[in-house]
Amino acid sequence: MKLLHMAGLLLCALLVGCGGSGSDPNGLSWSDLLGNLTNSETIARLDSPAASVITSFDPTGGNDDFNHFLRKGPAGWVVLADLEGPGYVSRFWTTGARDGKHRVRFYFDGEREPRLDLTLDELTGGRDPFRPPLAAFENYGWFIFIPMPYAKRLVIMLQEGTRSEGSGSRLFYQVNYCNLPKGTRVKSFTGEVTPAEADKLAGVVENWKKGGMAMPPAGCVSSSETITLAPGAQQALNDVAGPAILRELTVTPDFAKLPTAVDREGILRDVILRITWDGASSPSVAVPLGDFFGSFWRRTRYESMYFGLTNNTFVCRFPMPFEKSARISFENQGRQPVDLAVNVSRQALPAWDANWAYFHSSWSRSTAQDVGKPHAILRTTGKGRYVGCILSVVSLDRSWWILEGDELMYRDGETTPGWHGTGLEDYFNGAWYYQNVIARPLYGLTMKTFFRIIQYRLHLLDPVAYNTSFNMVFERGPDHASHGFMESVAYYYQDKPGAAMYTLGSAADREPPRDPLAEATIMTELANHERFGDYQGARDYIDLFLETHKEFPFAPVLRLRQIAYDERMNGFDATRAAYERFMATETNAAALEQAKMLMWFHESPSNALFSLYSNMRSRAFLDGRELCGVEKPDRMAVVGLTVGPGKHGIALQAGWQSYPSWVQGSLRTHGGGVNSDPAWKYAFNPEGPWSSADYDDSAWPPMGKLGTKGPPEEPYIWVEPNAFVDMHSKASGLRPFDEDWPNRQSFIVYRKTFEVSP
Repeated sequence: MKLLHMAGLLLCALLVGCGGSGSDPNGLSWSDLLGNLTNSETIARLDSPAASVITSFDPTGGNDDFNHFLRKGPAGWVVLADLEGPGYVSRFWTTGARDGKHRVRFYFDGEREPRLDLTLDELTGGRDPFRPPLAAFENYGWFIFIPMPYAKRLVIMLQEGTRSEGSGSRLFYQVNYCNLPKGTRVKSFTGEVTPAEADKLAGVVENWKKGGMAMPPAGCVSSSETITLAPGAQQALNDVAGPAILRELTVTPDFAKLPTAVDREGILRDVILRITWDGASSPSVAVPLGDFFGSFWRRTRYESMYFGLTNNTFVCRFPMPFEKSARISFENQGRQPVDLAVNVSRQALPAWDANWAYFHSSWSRSTAQDVGKPHAILRTTGKGRYVGCILSVVSLDRSWWILEGDELMYRDGETTPGWHGTGLEDYFNGAWYYQNVIARPLYGLTMKTFFRIIQYRLHLLDPVAYNTSFNMVFERGPDHASHGFMESVAYYYQDKPGAAMYTLGSAADREPPRDPLAEATIMTELANHERFGDYQGARDYIDLFLETHKEFPFAPVLRLRQIAYDERMNGFDATRAAYERFMATETNAAALEQAKMLMWFHESPSNALFSLYSNMRSRAFLDGRELCGVEKPDRMAVVGLTVGPGKHGIALQAGWQSYPSWVQGSLRTHGGGVNSDPAWKYAFNPEGPWSSADYDDSAWPPMGKLGTKGPPEEPYIWVEPNAFVDMHSKASGLRPFDEDWPNRQSFIVYRKTFEVSP
């Protein structure tokens, strides 16, 4: 009876709202688990399923975290996991395959034939129910967050094969899964979708496309307070009585009152957020304001399922249950007074349920002085659930070697980590040192420059449970030998209020690591914001950059780019006067030339701008006419042209160059942009008029996702600043694998045809 009671509690936690609405009376189904991809409160319960992981980590302790399989399978196949049911897989991730034609097999409940036998492309967005963004290829990794329940057993096999560049077989993988109590009734995943399930899947997909952040449920009560924090002051909001759940916390600083850009971004680390539960002697949350909400170092506008920034309002929607009281307070450790408008939404509970857990969050930092030691994400005692983190990494060695460290989790006194990853970016759903920034409900890369990254991962269907203790660290590269900074925020729940781990130190101790390459990477920084559509953030960063780099020779071009950001946000009519004032007062020749091009673009609907960016000798053509060429990767070539209605063809031609290599093109018209991407076709040494619009390229294959890059790449980190917003950031760099070239005297052509409406 006790076992059945536990299973009943577990199923209650799994079903949306714990009410069983829409659940299958025959047992836990795929539909139930699918619904929980938009049910943000399951992570706050101690009776929710807990996760484990199987990975290809190097058991010798080295860095060869690939090709370590459970066992050999049939000829040409290897077994990654053999899971005993009941349970479900919450995440499958792999990289290292040559292309998306690599196959994966899933055998359910002792079947001799695989129920699913799919290519990686089919599994990650090419076939229902595996739809993006729940299943995709992003940042060089194939993954699915589509849950796969199994009643008795699940065996996962991967086809053997080779990675690109002729480097031999290097298959990396991670399988996250949750065991359910014996006796739990489960309907195994079939891969077939009923009409009702298709409707639910469509709803989840749309929710995830919008960031996945749920609004507070009906019946919540909101309270707002505005506080002014003098330097050195602390102030608490009015206590909130329980039992209740805090559903939403928003904080809007009055940035306009802060005198400088340094001050405006500085409050993200200077102001400390604390939350104390049930009158405890120590806060369970003690984190710098910006870091807690996902804006490390400076404001970045994006949304995850639980935190983000909209306009200038920080939003947190982690569910925070408490029995007696909640106290939220702020401390200003900076030099300027700060005004904060704070709103709290709470949902009353009829009674306290001991399976609710208390939300905790703590901040941690390690520096170059910590060589020889891992970076600590969280070390705590008690019973709880680790549910995710944000991590920033800065390499002072001017390499990405620091990312070769694994995440290690020790639960309940383990001396060998029960959770052992395969590399830092793998844990955050990326691979091969990432490509470009991205924000999804449960993972994201919010910054990538040289050699600095910020990333997050959240465990919705697969929190990591512990009963007595938990310790999570990231290796500091192989042998903990890399010099650099690591900073993190851990999110976790415990059965009782406890003190947030680690000390925050002074405001000076938390200053973001200085970036000695900032002048070289300014365009990459701006591209990060543009890929999120965060034009205000890009504009703000130029203010910060010019305030701290007063002698930067391209300052006039950056000021012009700020006007171009205003145009993106407010339209050309609202910014025409600003362009005209700039042209009347500016003396910098490069800035004036670019301003004239931006104004010329708006003189006629047929006027267009084209850019070419490459780190090798390349040429660009439109409808058979050569537009421009580049010789070096330090400047993006931009030309003005006219594009009338009808069919057109763009062709980019380049010679051989070993990795890293790329060619990138972008056309801006009044009807939209045409940017190089994986759908562009390519051919080596094509014959005939391949640059014309009517050329038959039907036999040419598409470039494919593995043939796109996010330039610039080291050692080509410098791009001369320009004022042409989105033309660099929205285009992908194209390149084939080195071994695909016929010879080094060959050339490659990339093509794209498009239509312009009358």
